Amino acid sequence: MLIGAVLVSLVSLYLMYEWGRFEGGYSKFAEIQRRRELTAQIDTLKEENERLRAEVASAELARNVDNQAYAAVEKNLADLQAQVLKHREQLTFYRGIVSPEDGIGNLRIQRFQVLPGGAEHHYRLRLVLVQSMRQEAMVSGSVVVQLEGVRDNKPVQLPLSEAGETSRADGQLPFQFRYFQNLEQDIVLPEGFEPRAVTVEVRSARLAPVRESYPWQVTAEG
Repeated sequence: MLIGAVLVSLVSLYLMYEWGRFEGGYSKFAEIQRRRELTAQIDTLKEENERLRAEVASAELARNVDNQAYAAVEKNLADLQAQVLKHREQLTFYRGIVSPEDGIGNLRIQRFQVLPGGAEHHYRLRLVLVQSMRQEAMVSGSVVVQLEGVRDNKPVQLPLSEAGETSRADGQLPFQFRYFQNLEQDIVLPEGFEPRAVTVEVRSARLAPVRESYPWQVTAEG
């Protein structure tokens, strides 16, 4: 009887507990249904998350492909622009030979460049001489190059014979051509000499001498 009384008391307490929760708006069945709904929502969110991750990966891949495509297009565009610039310079060069802008068809200096050498203090001088196609005869002579700079805080004039090896003892560069000729000369600057300018004088027995002075400016070869 005692055990029965205890069991009845426990059952009564449990029923009262459930009744209290029911009165408070709690339902075991509603809780189970709610859990099912939440589980379904979790599964749906997981699927949506996986789909979004796949879309992000696809977008990232597409962006990388686009970046590579843009980089290739930019490189091709840069190459084309460089070719156009090179052809434009060549056109200007040959146009100057065929029909010089100043109307002078005599000997002249078309271009002068200072290019970097393979070691410190090593440089290469590049000179382009031209005459108009109106001139049919060959022209010959020599080019005298003189470097102007500073050494020990004093102005110094350095002849080409002291900076470069030429075929002539006087350091002059010989030339002979009909329309144009490229001249190049490697030089080595002495220690402590700071170049500031280069004076170029073109001498010919048949034509008047041409003399130009250029600031010392090293340009990349290309």
